[in-house]
Amino acid sequence: MAERSCNRAVSALFRVFGGTGRNDRGEEAWEQASMRGMHQGERLFLAFFVPFSLWAIVGGELAQWLGFNGWLLAIPIAFTWLNVLPMILNARTPQRQWRVFLALFVCWAAWHLQTEREGWSEPLAWAWVLVFALNLLGVFTLLFSSTFRWSGRKGIRWRGFLIVALHVAAILLGWHWAWYWGCAAGAVITCFYCYTVLRPGSQWLGPVLCRTDGRGVLITIDDGPDPHDTPLLLDLLERYQQKAIFFLIGDKVRQYPELVCEILRRGHEIGNHTMTHPQATFWCGTPARTRREIEECQQAIHDVTGIFPRWFRAPVGHRNWFTHPVTQELGLEIMGWNRRGFDAVEKNAAKVLEKILPDLQAGDIVLLHEGTPIAAEVLEGVLRKAAS
Repeated sequence: MAERSCNRAVSALFRVFGGTGRNDRGEEAWEQASMRGMHQGERLFLAFFVPFSLWAIVGGELAQWLGFNGWLLAIPIAFTWLNVLPMILNARTPQRQWRVFLALFVCWAAWHLQTEREGWSEPLAWAWVLVFALNLLGVFTLLFSSTFRWSGRKGIRWRGFLIVALHVAAILLGWHWAWYWGCAAGAVITCFYCYTVLRPGSQWLGPVLCRTDGRGVLITIDDGPDPHDTPLLLDLLERYQQKAIFFLIGDKVRQYPELVCEILRRGHEIGNHTMTHPQATFWCGTPARTRREIEECQQAIHDVTGIFPRWFRAPVGHRNWFTHPVTQELGLEIMGWNRRGFDAVEKNAAKVLEKILPDLQAGDIVLLHEGTPIAAEVLEGVLRKAAS
């Protein structure tokens, strides 16, 4: 399984505010040298906005003495400084170049605004102040988000503290200002909490793999093993020479150990889908319950197969605030999906396939379920499309 695509910008500004962009990750030395390891927006920023700013600053000063010829003379001077400055300041990497140019232009902007010089250059100075402010905000955002990678008890205590602190802040806001401000703050906290835990693909609480590297369609099957469906699904997968990941429920693993072993014997992978599949309440689970559900399922699978799964999927995809610290401590990564047809509730296979099959392409992760009346029909439809 390949790593998820990620924003690998060299600056905090583009890592936080640049979106995913089109990242050329630049694993090879020549790719790094050609700046392909940067975010697309950063390459454009360094290629256009930085040279324009330097030309505008130099040209503006020379134009006071030479008129229009000063703007023309500023072109070779700006070009020379763009190449000389990184050498003088030892800015050989994209990261250092970004820091050097940011520092220089922000210092110029501060001096320019301090002298209260008016004219066309004032908007440029404020633009660099805005870039600096956004970059600084990005740094704090990255530092804060790094705390969400803490695992185990440390991560659980930190997230619990944040929940309590947010609610205390809302209460103090209502007490100090007015009750409706406190209610508004509480509503914002509730919306934020619901969005982060109820949206399966949300990355706010931690990484969730929703697409693969594009080498093929990845089929994932939840809620097994099932004595009726599992053998049928395994036969279908074998017929189409396709592998899948089965996310198994711990209680069913202990109930049907022979089916679990058969899944592995056929060359498929097994994932953790909690011990009891508490789909209605896992999203608001306590740290102790979250750990119990995940850890007991890990142990159940290990007792039967001798292996510990490496992938976890929450019931219905609804994680809670404490899921990531637990999974990280247990060596699990969380997998989501980007294709589903709600086959666990829809009884018409054609309607399910209408949601999954259009534009199905390599890299998609398909969510299917067993233990339903249409499990085999839906899987065959997906397999037929993936093989075409």
